[in-house]
Amino acid sequence: MTRHRVVGTVALVLLAVGCGSTCGRQEVPATVLAAAPEPTAEVRDLVLPLDGYQLSVNEIYLIETAKDVLTRDCMKRQGYDWEVIDDRGQYPDLRNRRRYGLIETAVATEMGYRTNPRLMGSTDVTARKADRENRLGAAEQAAALAPGDGCYPQAGDRLARGNQPDENLVGRLNSGSLDEALKSPEGVRVTRAWARCMAEKGHTYKDFYTAAEDPRWARSKTPSTAEKQTAQADVACKQRVGLVKALSEEERGIQQRDIRAHQAYFTALKSAKDRRLAAARAVLDRR
Repeated sequence: MTRHRVVGTVALVLLAVGCGSTCGRQEVPATVLAAAPEPTAEVRDLVLPLDGYQLSVNEIYLIETAKDVLTRDCMKRQGYDWEVIDDRGQYPDLRNRRRYGLIETAVATEMGYRTNPRLMGSTDVTARKADRENRLGAAEQAAALAPGDGCYPQAGDRLARGNQPDENLVGRLNSGSLDEALKSPEGVRVTRAWARCMAEKGHTYKDFYTAAEDPRWARSKTPSTAEKQTAQADVACKQRVGLVKALSEEERGIQQRDIRAHQAYFTALKSAKDRRLAAARAVLDRR
């Protein structure tokens, strides 16, 4: 089954997010990225045990700011400027927003089953980074961004040195816990209850991933009325049968079991994460 879910790609997603309504920055980026409805409390509170062993959005931004400081110093030595984006604020971690498919009425009403980077977090910082790169001349771009010896990749290598654990296992377990939860008796029960609810509303799908991937939605560039109505029914049925609560509780138990089974691995993973964050804080303390 092909599934619309955000699992094991959190770093890529979080590096795209930016400043939300909680940020106090005044500067408005010239680059404008697509908007999305603000996350619900349910989304903000959807945290799983394995999340704590991976970088959160705020931790990624801490590292990104340290990289900017190191890049600025490196660029200065070559006679160039580099903007440090260091007013990133604090942000909700939305890595699990689409883990169980579409779960927000406002998103269904506005976007149907569509997604964009903003859905996983605000994108003002991403826009500011795009603006920064667009202002660079060819020589500045090469000095800053050239693979291997550019100031920015070198800064990343410096902060990660000695703190690059094997993250394959946590990624596999993160995906596996969802698969296991869906196949559990409770997962099967709520999925079937969701399907019955959808059938009552005139929508026949075996599960919510199939609904999201209905080929009809790909026929238009924007969500059709039928797509939005189906998406709204999808969310309503998930709420009626308690699907998010049921699956997230199953996953919490599975992930806690997996952490106990691989205790030495997760201890090492957490230690490497802490060392990387400490290296970033040390850079920021010296600037």
